[in-house]
Amino acid sequence: MKKIIILIILLVNVISCSELAELEAGHQQRMRERGMECMYNYKGEVQGCNYIR
Repeated sequence: MKKIIILIILLVNVISCSELAELEAGHQQRMRERGMECMYNYKGEVQGCNYIR
């Protein structure tokens, strides 16, 4: 009986981790689709880039 309970707990952990990975991948995809906005100094050198909000 203990082994079955441990197995169920492990399966729930694996499922929740895979869902988190899918959510993170979706978030990264949306960030890439938005594009980047970069700031430049007076010499034309890049100062920093951020995702467009």
